[in-house]
Amino acid sequence: MSMSDKDQADGGLGVFFEAARAQGLGPSPDLLSRVLADAEAMQHADPTAIFAPAPCPGIAARLYRLLGGWPAVAGLATAALTGIWIGTALPEGLLGTAEATYLVDITPEMAFDLAGGEF
Repeated sequence: MSMSDKDQADGGLGVFFEAARAQGLGPSPDLLSRVLADAEAMQHADPTAIFAPAPCPGIAARLYRLLGGWPAVAGLATAALTGIWIGTALPEGLLGTAEATYLVDITPEMAFDLAGGEF
């Protein structure tokens, strides 16, 4: 059985289509009167009060939006604090005692000697 637009059954929707066709197409008079009242109020209003310029955000607010909001700023702050903490606190627990002593006690003169150079 072929289906085209002409031989499709409405599926019981014909009643609703007829009701929609029977209803008026224009807006209600109440809606039109409210729209006109709003239009007249806007004509007599002060345009500077309605369309006041938005205040310009500061540099911190612009940077905050540029970075992507609070999740990105929180991640950057966490990474910065972690970097400062790792940079200031020597991770001696990760190194052996010999390597930790080498990192703390080395001097520039010894660095040249350790590299095999001569004075």
